[in-house]
Order: sequence, then C-alpha cells, then structure tokens
Amino acid sequence: MKKKDYLLIVVLFSLSLVGCNETGTVDTFTSKKPDAAESLRLNNQADIFQWEGNIFETEIEWIDELEINEDQYIGAIKYNATKAEDFKNGTANHLPIGAKIYSAKERDDILIVKYDNVVKRYLVLSEG
Repeated sequence: MKKKDYLLIVVLFSLSLVGCNETGTVDTFTSKKPDAAESLRLNNQADIFQWEGNIFETEIEWIDELEINEDQYIGAIKYNATKAEDFKNGTANHLPIGAKIYSAKERDDILIVKYDNVVKRYLVLSEG
C-alpha cells in the first residue's frame, strides 16, 4: 500500500469518528417555546406578556409595518411582574392591569393590545 493511500484511509476514518458520541449515535437537538425567563435574558427591557402559555413581545419593527386589524376581544392583562418566575397567563411586565387583548384578523401569531389610547402589536415568540 502506498503512503498516500494509507494517509487517505486514516483521514477518512478520523472524520467518521467526529460525528459520533461515545455510544456511536448522533446527538439530536430539541427546542421548546421561549418562556419569560429566556425572553428577558436576551433583552431585560423587553415588553412582554404571557397568554395561553405563550410569550408575546412588542417593538418588532416589521410587525408595526403590517396592515393589521383587530378581530375579537380575547381577554385582559390581570397581573404585573418584574421577575420571570412570576409570569403566568395574563401577566405582563410593562402593560397595565386591565389592558385589553384582541386577536388580529390577518394573522394568528399577532395580538393587539389597547389601553389609555395606546395600541401595541405583539408577536408570539416561537421555538428557535
């Protein structure tokens, strides 16, 4: 066997070992939907609220550029929290208690919130 062929075999064998762990299987990555802790860890000033187990965030530029209309009233903010561990459904960190939440006619992933002549659009944070 030539030295060149031997080197090629060693390199190919080494590369085949790189993609495996100790048991010989490739690890898989699973993701989960973001919670308040993750959102606030990424941006401690994020304006978020939790609704039906999902975190919604505002101040996303492209959302504000969409033509979106409110559809149905679905509820209101019931709690305020500054710590992520205190979030539960109906909790917000910047919105006042009583702010009204509406669905959007055009999109299922956006909610519209109204209070004191202020209108904000919130996008659901999805798995990453």
